[in-house]
Amino acid sequence: MIEPDTIKLLRECDAGIKMGVSAIDDVVDYVNDDTFKRYLVKCKNEHEMLKEEIQNLLDSTMTKEKIPIPWRKACHG
Repeated sequence: MIEPDTIKLLRECDAGIKMGVSAIDDVVDYVNDDTFKRYLVKCKNEHEMLKEEIQNLLDSTMTKEKIPIPWRKACHG
């Protein structure tokens, strides 16, 4: 089971990633240098992949949390 502090950390990371993606979206259209624009797009894509990983972890944690304790013990030994 993931510790509550880990869940809080994942949520904070998720919020930070969303803020980063939003910031990149805000400026990318104003960047004139093609190299820098490609770098921003690459960073945004990497942030999106991290966001998906974090969301999957949070989703699996929340699914496990919804299973009643007696059933969890029976299912997971």
